[in-house]
Amino acid sequence: MSAIVTQEELVYQYNEGELSPTRGKKPKVPLVALYPKEGTFNLDHPYVVLPSASPEQRDAAADFLKYLQQPAQQRSFSRLGFRDHERNASDPLVASVRGRGTADLTYFDPPNPTVVKAILTGWDTLRKKANILVAVDTSGSMNAKIGDQSRFQVATAAAAKGFGLLNSEDQVALWSFSSETGQRPKSPYSEEVRLSAFDQKVLTDKISSLHVEGGTALYATVRAARRYMLDHYDESRINAVVVLTDGKNEYSKDTKLARLLQDVALDPQRPVKIFCIAFDEQSDFATLDRIAKASAGKAFDARDTAKIDDAFVKLISSF
Repeated sequence: MSAIVTQEELVYQYNEGELSPTRGKKPKVPLVALYPKEGTFNLDHPYVVLPSASPEQRDAAADFLKYLQQPAQQRSFSRLGFRDHERNASDPLVASVRGRGTADLTYFDPPNPTVVKAILTGWDTLRKKANILVAVDTSGSMNAKIGDQSRFQVATAAAAKGFGLLNSEDQVALWSFSSETGQRPKSPYSEEVRLSAFDQKVLTDKISSLHVEGGTALYATVRAARRYMLDHYDESRINAVVVLTDGKNEYSKDTKLARLLQDVALDPQRPVKIFCIAFDEQSDFATLDRIAKASAGKAFDARDTAKIDDAFVKLISSF
């Protein structure tokens, strides 16, 4: 048995087939909601009137809140698996997730805002520091256009934002990879920034200046990156490789996926996890997912390029 922390209404929507690719097709094995006997939080959707609101806006907001709390609107929320504004669950919700009514649940009070602020402020200090090698695909396909920008410009802008989420005490290296090119005649990958104390400006400036050409030496780069991290392993830190690519392996000198999966398999004594971001619709997400899972890492699907920023947020939260 496995368990995940999620919202009650998502369990309901899954069981009712609302999250299925074929809408309305219920799963053969439904999920069951478990409620900790010690208590749980109520994840509500706050209705807030901003301090800057005018008297007229406040009156309109009050009217709208009354409208939302009326039975007809509450039934609409109920059909999506939400409890009502008094935390009461509908009979279909209880039946679908094998849930509990309000009287059977203990709710935790939300933390004081001061406590929440302290948690957020202290997160960088509390999170285990990391050794990270970021490998960025600079193959020719990254020149393809997404609106007015190239794939490379969109991807590297997202990466620059992602760097801002790192801990100031992390160690970060930056590689670029494609295939052997005029600028990189001996190897399909290059060290652009050596593994060193995190410097956001250095990384951002370097990544924006990279040259784009060649094919995609995915397997050779992943293997070499893992080996590099083992050579620079720090048992006091998280050791990880992050790969950003818009394609699939095109390198004729290294084509055996099965061998790569063996080479990057997690070593419990010296774990190096590989995280992959599949960028744009041409990227081979299925293969990236297998590579990541072999190392106990994770692949993030940004084939819809609008999701690239979100992918980096999820990636950094994995450390």
